[in-house]
Amino acid sequence: MSVEWMGRYRELVRSLIYYSNASNRGGHKLPSINGVSLTKHEYQILEYLCEFKASNRIMADISRDLGILQSIVTKATKVLISYGLVDRYRIVGNRKNIVLKPTPAGEELYFAYYTRYIRDIFEPFFEVLGKADSEDLVMFQRAIDTLGNHWRSFADEVIANELLEKISE
Repeated sequence: MSVEWMGRYRELVRSLIYYSNASNRGGHKLPSINGVSLTKHEYQILEYLCEFKASNRIMADISRDLGILQSIVTKATKVLISYGLVDRYRIVGNRKNIVLKPTPAGEELYFAYYTRYIRDIFEPFFEVLGKADSEDLVMFQRAIDTLGNHWRSFADEVIANELLEKISE
């Protein structure tokens, strides 16, 4: 079977696959800082909460915006709370919607991860993108978002079909 269906995008697809595999290569745990070693999902959730700390972001928002399964967000949140990095609040009159906020310790740890590890990974990437104009960046973001949304829909369908098979057994 040929891969010609990718046409002129083959090298871009190759780069996306390489990125995905390389980012997963180191496992799911980041190096320890002050005795705390977060998984990549825990770090991404903490980063998200630090970015949107002025907003009331609920767990469903995090799951949707980061593309992380709700069950993984729930587990990761429990870990972040146990480390004292995140606090949870309930919305009055709605027990299901839990708002998460980073604690000062959570913000400190996020900044420590950024300065020790993450900055060195992203600065060369941003340097390459620095040559692109704003329109190019928006187009590139849209392309990546479209790919992510279609992969997510595919994964959700696969998960749903697996559940249906288990139920009907």
